[in-house]
Amino acid sequence: MQINIPILILRAVALMFAAAAALACYFLLPELGAVIPAFHPKYAFWQYPVLAGLYAAAAFFFYAIVHFWLMLNGIDREGLPPQKSMKAVRVSSVIFTILFFVAAMPAIYVFAEAKDAPGVILLGTALGVLPMGAAATIAVLEHIVKAAMPRRGERKPPAANGK
Repeated sequence: MQINIPILILRAVALMFAAAAALACYFLLPELGAVIPAFHPKYAFWQYPVLAGLYAAAAFFFYAIVHFWLMLNGIDREGLPPQKSMKAVRVSSVIFTILFFVAAMPAIYVFAEAKDAPGVILLGTALGVLPMGAAATIAVLEHIVKAAMPRRGERKPPAANGK
């Protein structure tokens, strides 16, 4: 069995992203929930909806990571990524972005307003837009794979040696 180094590196990156997200869900999200009422008591009722939205966004992030892993398995076995996994990664990236902007951006805005730090809003926007870049990349990859599929069937297998 031949080891495919780029696929191995992408799997390591996916595991690191998943580990970082799991740690953030365990340690950072509860702290973020506690920050909202501390900075603005009048927004304290937003604590649990924001946390629920962020945990839902995290669930879609993990779903995308699992399907990215399956996509890498398909590339490793067949040379082409499965269409179902590519679509799942693309859709979950878009849903993650929507949930992130709906749930996190109000909390980030409140935090930035309280600390007088407008750069925090830009950082939050960048974190929300990055998955859309991944979704666009997957969409381009889907288009390339669809264009390559008819060509793959046209190739003739090498002739068997008739000894």
